[in-house]
Amino acid sequence: MADQLLSPKMLGYWTRDQLHDTPDESGFFCVFRAAKDPETDEMDVQELLYVGEHRSIRYGLEHHPDHDKWHAFIQPGEEIWYAAALVGHPNRERMTAAMINAHKPRFNNDSKYRDHFPFDETTVHIYGKKHKLQSVFTVADRYESGS
Repeated sequence: MADQLLSPKMLGYWTRDQLHDTPDESGFFCVFRAAKDPETDEMDVQELLYVGEHRSIRYGLEHHPDHDKWHAFIQPGEEIWYAAALVGHPNRERMTAAMINAHKPRFNNDSKYRDHFPFDETTVHIYGKKHKLQSVFTVADRYESGS
């Protein structure tokens, strides 16, 4: 492996009723808590809850076992929104690991990538619909044996 730059485009936001419109292609997805912004009174993402990946984003989202857990977390008036980016199979796991390692979403607490990045240094530049996501970040394994 070698140091790498990944630059995925976040394609937009979908609600659970719109998941059939998500890409049927390889990539990663983000699950957000959305609520009304007090300044604009418009619904907008407030918090990244989960990052996952699948060879079919649509299938991965439509059949994810944690929908009930995510929906139980939100408060009245809030919604769950989904976002996705296309990433080919060779980089999909690395991209997902980088997202989890850098953002530490609350529903990825049990992920092996939360505190360990088993790839060479990776810089990510996210563009597109990226509210509440770091636009540019670099991750590398910071694990030190014996600590």
